[in-house]
Amino acid sequence: MRELFRELLSANLFVTGIVLTIASVLVFYGTMYILNYTNLGKKLAFLVVGAGVTGWWTINSLLFVLYAPRGPRPADIEGLNAFEIRIIPLTYMLVSAILFAMFLVALQQYEDAQERADL
Repeated sequence: MRELFRELLSANLFVTGIVLTIASVLVFYGTMYILNYTNLGKKLAFLVVGAGVTGWWTINSLLFVLYAPRGPRPADIEGLNAFEIRIIPLTYMLVSAILFAMFLVALQQYEDAQERADL
């Protein structure tokens, strides 16, 4: 069984990278969701974990935009300039900030619905 997994994962490194990335994301976020699920319930745990994760993405991408790799660049090597390096992190930061705002709005709506149900 062990050899089968080694053969499957070493056959194509691109597929291996995608599979391992998806598995690590599911394990990390799934663990946070399950821990919150036990205390908060299904809907509220999803909203809290979603807001926390997207807020964390926003902060990390902002830090990358501010402190992107710099240093002396050899004159004979063509590459990306300082702005081009930051295009993808800027896009990532924008999308994660939008998702963070959406989770915050959803949390507010959830709290309002809970207050109306309690009355």
